[in-house]
Amino acid sequence: MSESAFISADTTKIAEFERKSQEAAKEFAKIKEEFGKINSELLGAWKGAAANAYKYETDHILEKIQSVDDVLKAINEGAMKSIRETYSQADDELGEFNRNPGEGEGE
Repeated sequence: MSESAFISADTTKIAEFERKSQEAAKEFAKIKEEFGKINSELLGAWKGAAANAYKYETDHILEKIQSVDDVLKAINEGAMKSIRETYSQADDELGEFNRNPGEGEGE
């Protein structure tokens, strides 16, 4: 690498992921709410063993997918936070290198 090369760390993809995951969580909440309304209407008119089986399955599905928001939060507060901190540290180090490219190379 030549001494005049400028090195940078682009963190826009990290911020974009965080923003899009928040949007996805909001969209998922809307879908889940609409699904709940449709289910309520359907089960209000449908009675019997098949309705009970359907309710059992949909309750199970809702229980499993309820954690999507939790998963996205965990990713953003865990892995993405760690990546962001690592990138920030790398950016600081690269900034120092770009200001003083010859230092620390055993000259």
